[in-house]
Amino acid sequence: MTPEQRQSGLYSLLAVELDLVQQLIALLAQEQDALILRQFDQVSALIDSKTRALQALERASKERAQFCSENELISIEQIELTLGQQASVWRELLQQAKYAETLNRTNGQLIQTHEEVNQHLMASLAAQRHTDVAYSADGRLSSLSSISRPFDRA
Repeated sequence: MTPEQRQSGLYSLLAVELDLVQQLIALLAQEQDALILRQFDQVSALIDSKTRALQALERASKERAQFCSENELISIEQIELTLGQQASVWRELLQQAKYAETLNRTNGQLIQTHEEVNQHLMASLAAQRHTDVAYSADGRLSSLSSISRPFDRA
């Protein structure tokens, strides 16, 4: 393989991978917006899209890794040297991948915060629940004690 073919092949693989990372970033940003706005139905739909995007990105990364292995490009310096003037695609890919990682970590923290709030709310509700009080069939708050309940009501 000539140096030009190696450069062109590597650039093409990196460009595809960069495009996939940018698609993932868009999905992560949508997920973050939905989490902030507590639109959990949208989060569920985004999970499927995000999974497909991650699978495509993983395949592209494996193709790049295989290309680099076959062409003995084992260091960042060798990759940048091979790319020459087109090395900006590699740096952009690294930068966007770090940004995607940060977004994903932030989304994970948002999800954890929502879970903690829900658990706290459920614990508070359980602690406040009175075991001898319930709602009657007509929707009124009533005691479960048979003495205080009228006989003609459920």
